[in-house]
Amino acid sequence: MNEFIGKVVRVLYRNEDFLIAKLQTDKEELTIKGSIYGVDKGEEVKVRGAWENHAKFGKQLAVEFWERPIPQTKDQVIAFLSSSLVKGCGPKQSIMIAEKLGENALMIITQQGEISLQGIKGIGKKRANNIVESIRSTFEVQKIIAELLVFGITASMAMRLYKEYGSNTVAIVTKNPYKLTELNLIGFLKADEIAQKMGISPLSGYRIDACVNYVLKEKCFTSGHCYITEESLLAEAARSLNHNTLDENKVSMDELTQSIYRLEEKHIVIEDNFVYPKFLFTYEDRLARKLSEMRGSRDGVALPSLDKQILKYQKKRGIILAEKQREAVRRLFEEQMLILTGGPGTGKTTVIRAMLDMYKEMHPEDIICLAAPTGKASRQLSEVAGHDASTIHRLIGYQQGEIPTYNWQDKLPCDLLVVDEMSMVDVQLASLLLDALERDTKILFVGDRDQLPSVSPGNVLSDLIQSGLPTVALTEVFRQAQESQIISNAHRVNQGKSLLIDGDKGDFYFINQEDPKGIAALIVKSALRFQELGYSISDILILSPMKKGPAGTLALNKQLRDALNPAESTKNEWEIGKRLFRLGDKVIQIKNNQSKGVFNGDIGVITNISKEVNKDNEIVEKMTCDFMGVKVSYEKSETNELELGYAITIHKSQGGEAPIVIIPATTSHYVMLARNLMYTGMTRAKERIVLIGTQKAMEIAIGNNKLTERNSGLSDRITSYTEYNNRFSREDASGGRG
Repeated sequence: MNEFIGKVVRVLYRNEDFLIAKLQTDKEELTIKGSIYGVDKGEEVKVRGAWENHAKFGKQLAVEFWERPIPQTKDQVIAFLSSSLVKGCGPKQSIMIAEKLGENALMIITQQGEISLQGIKGIGKKRANNIVESIRSTFEVQKIIAELLVFGITASMAMRLYKEYGSNTVAIVTKNPYKLTELNLIGFLKADEIAQKMGISPLSGYRIDACVNYVLKEKCFTSGHCYITEESLLAEAARSLNHNTLDENKVSMDELTQSIYRLEEKHIVIEDNFVYPKFLFTYEDRLARKLSEMRGSRDGVALPSLDKQILKYQKKRGIILAEKQREAVRRLFEEQMLILTGGPGTGKTTVIRAMLDMYKEMHPEDIICLAAPTGKASRQLSEVAGHDASTIHRLIGYQQGEIPTYNWQDKLPCDLLVVDEMSMVDVQLASLLLDALERDTKILFVGDRDQLPSVSPGNVLSDLIQSGLPTVALTEVFRQAQESQIISNAHRVNQGKSLLIDGDKGDFYFINQEDPKGIAALIVKSALRFQELGYSISDILILSPMKKGPAGTLALNKQLRDALNPAESTKNEWEIGKRLFRLGDKVIQIKNNQSKGVFNGDIGVITNISKEVNKDNEIVEKMTCDFMGVKVSYEKSETNELELGYAITIHKSQGGEAPIVIIPATTSHYVMLARNLMYTGMTRAKERIVLIGTQKAMEIAIGNNKLTERNSGLSDRITSYTEYNNRFSREDASGGRG
């Protein structure tokens, strides 16, 4: 084991749990790497580790232990106080503190607190408190990280635990390591490994409760359910707890049942035989209450002049709306809430334009808001509607884990809200959106109930329709759309019918290939052919039902990148661990980032990879991506928000479209083959679609209509609350009971 003490002179790479840096010792400069938390340029550190030889970067010290020695000289004190670890202390204050308190400044501040900083210019009570707390927590956290690291708890996990439990972190976590699952830091199996290292009993109540709670949330989020049955929960928890366990350590059904009732107050809600995670129950219940209140807040009002307005609009635009389209326009003005649903080619876009144009003319002072669940869906809505649109997150000012800017107290200024791609909206987002609205806000929900439901729990659009909210379903496929094989075959798939392909029309192709590797090769060949025909990387959307396997997105992305954007000496690259980004690569954003203006599912192209010198005279590498005209800059530590986007899952494609769509259809994706999945993928294509695979896989997908079934109580809850509200409204109108 090699040990060194030195100063960090350059940070090469950092994320929450990993640092690569140059360390200057008395004798040499060396590269260190490892789980080193919060160390900045200029700091002294002591490291211990083993030498490794990296094929590209050479000799590096893989750090197994490190510590930040308490600064012993004035220069070290100034460097530490000036670092990002100490809040409210700039270079001037750092020098003044070192001058006043000397070499033992940090020890004095830690022991005496704010009193030690009195009389120093520019340091008031609040700043003094920040400085003291920063210093104390820095060394306290370092100790906590070191103690928890031996159990496999990373630095970022330890920091998250420290924010929750403070100085009691080690005591709390060693008593109940399953706290890590409560904070969603790791899964139950990983927590179980840590618990075994700590000597926690397999029959511990902490273990049983954590497993029940984890299984409930996991089942809901992987299947899209808002609840599961008690029997299902007990059976799944028993399997997880008793797998590879000695008989004397097996957990009984009685113990599991007791756990459910222990968890009921804080973590779960039980209704009849249904068990909800408490937060999902709360969102579902609040959404149902708000919808029932809004539903009854304004009676439907027929406007006699509306038909004249529609005729006037048709004449002005030179179009004739079909009867169902005219009905949709009328009902927007007559109802408080309206759902507009329909598949491709049924004229939803035409109706939305007509609704908005007429609404603006009749209510010029009203505030109209347009929103969709993803960035690409909101941009598409803006284009078709001729009106600015945003993501739902941006509209209400919502960032994960925080209270939205507009909420149940501070309402969104909006008279008419139009929400597109409603099938993608989960119960949590729908609840937060409705919370932000006044009771008399008019709402138009637009979507295709036959597409994939939201990735997260809930089946909101279908539940709203089932609850009896006013709905207009556009079913007529117009003549121009009928000529498109993309649209006609999408409807056939949705109806459970086999494909009809006319090669002369040139917009729909099926290539037979059974071998998944052969399918992948044909996908690459097809993409190259379309590129030769003048289509750009952004024009070609390759959609796979799954990530894994030879025809999954992970394997396809590597092959497609090598074919469509091969390495060249003129193309800069970023290698980050096992990941590689290259100039010209197609990428997909996988996390919402409001500060950058990009959202989960947005697809872009890397337009620049370069090195810049920052204010500290350090070389910083930056990468720029172009997302449909929005240029976004990333540092290496931020690239966990990006993945290659040559091939994406069909789920990720929702809300978007492209001229060319290529989809593998292989029985190796059997578990994901479903009617709504294939229908959703096919409806992304604007000009041409290529299916590559077997008729057998298509038959399986078309015949499987089960994946749309989700456990949700929203529809029944809306109906129940609406009936309750109506009953009391009638009683109030008649002067009371009896």
